[in-house]
Amino acid sequence: MKRFFPILASAILLLAAAAAAQTAGNEVTGFYSVRQATDLGTMVRVTLHIRLVNNTPQELSILRVAVQDRAQGAQPAGTSAWARLEQRQGASVDQQFVISKAEYARWKRGGQPVLQVAFQPDGGRELLRTIPLKPSRDRRPQ
Repeated sequence: MKRFFPILASAILLLAAAAAAQTAGNEVTGFYSVRQATDLGTMVRVTLHIRLVNNTPQELSILRVAVQDRAQGAQPAGTSAWARLEQRQGASVDQQFVISKAEYARWKRGGQPVLQVAFQPDGGRELLRTIPLKPSRDRRPQ
């Protein structure tokens, strides 16, 4: 019996570590639809309807979001804080970004926008995740 408890404790710790590793990077998922796109020459101002979903059992503060632009040398098109996500809940917002025309054309051909999301769990440290956005059901082609 004395051997059983250390083995049980080790097994519980291993299961907890495996569960944490399984969810690392999957704390937030996202969906999008294009609301409006304005041609600015070599750039496009795009309004995205973004829905982020918190997949964790704790509240998260979204600090910053940025759309990754795959054009060479392009900096992510970002914005400041905009949401607090309740545990296992989602929030939606319309957000404007200025991206390269090449990146927007990639989306129109079926490529997924990729969002960089900086967030902070209650009482935790800031985390940065890269999230491919999935098309939402109300996606409107532009």
